[in-house]
Amino acid sequence: MHHIQLFTCAKDPSAPDTNEDRIVVIPGRLFAVIDGATDLGGIRYDDRLGQDASGGRLAAEAVAEALCTVGAGGFAALPDPRDLVATMNGAIGAIYARLGLGGRHRFRAGVSAALISGSTVRLLAVGDCTIRINGEVVLAHAFPGDTVLAKARSVAFMILTQRGIDIDSIRALARQAIIQGPTSESLPEPFRPEDAQTIRDAVMADPAVRQACGNDAALIDALLRTGLQGVRNDPEAFDAVTFDGVGDPSRALRSIDLPLEGVETLELASDGYPAMPAGVGIAEWEDVLSIADEVDPERIGIHCSTKGRTAETFADDRSVLVAKRAFAP
Repeated sequence: MHHIQLFTCAKDPSAPDTNEDRIVVIPGRLFAVIDGATDLGGIRYDDRLGQDASGGRLAAEAVAEALCTVGAGGFAALPDPRDLVATMNGAIGAIYARLGLGGRHRFRAGVSAALISGSTVRLLAVGDCTIRINGEVVLAHAFPGDTVLAKARSVAFMILTQRGIDIDSIRALARQAIIQGPTSESLPEPFRPEDAQTIRDAVMADPAVRQACGNDAALIDALLRTGLQGVRNDPEAFDAVTFDGVGDPSRALRSIDLPLEGVETLELASDGYPAMPAGVGIAEWEDVLSIADEVDPERIGIHCSTKGRTAETFADDRSVLVAKRAFAP
């Protein structure tokens, strides 16, 4: 891959140090996009990988460092995907040891990567970052909890809008509801007790939700009760496994080997983009984001999500890497 483009931007462009995404490039050998997960508790840590840093940022830095080390000397043979996953996960576990956390916290990160040796490119992914080869998605995965709670957030948002609550309060309250669990007993005021049932009914009736959850009503109910915090506490139970330095992410590993000669374009992107473009290139990815920000800035409609944007901040950190062969357009 001879032509390489990459772009990353923090959710808050005025605070680039808060970006929890990382990109790794070792030309001709290794490409990766890493998505650190936001720490719902907002705690910050000082470590050799970052000062006053969130857990997601430290996790992404640790995974990036591990990949750089693995790829530093070239590949006599491509590393076994499970061994590589163990190395990346162990790098996050080492942070806990340095900080004396004893595994009480889970710093999380997902990754999509391409490793090249000879005539083969090995793709691997853990989490929901995107990989596209020649414009086609490979190794795709979406977390069921994100689909369920994105819909719940949308319904909660509309309930509060109809009651005339100001938009800044709505954003915070709808987010708080899906963190704690929109049908849990801790639904925050000014939600009313009957709102939990309204949210549940709308979520259960949504075809995209039912498809994402395999038409499993019990799973949907569990996600609505536990919320994002419950998913973070027990990712194995909700098909939301990423690197966290504690569990075994190999169960969530997706990997495939492809002949390098058939790869004209490679794209790796974090989940900060609400949709995928028809074309290949950073400008195309950014155009998709711009359109989404115009038609659904709160991410409660066509681009339903667990987070929306404001006038000052984007919905999420975002990163994209595009690599093309020299002859590719």
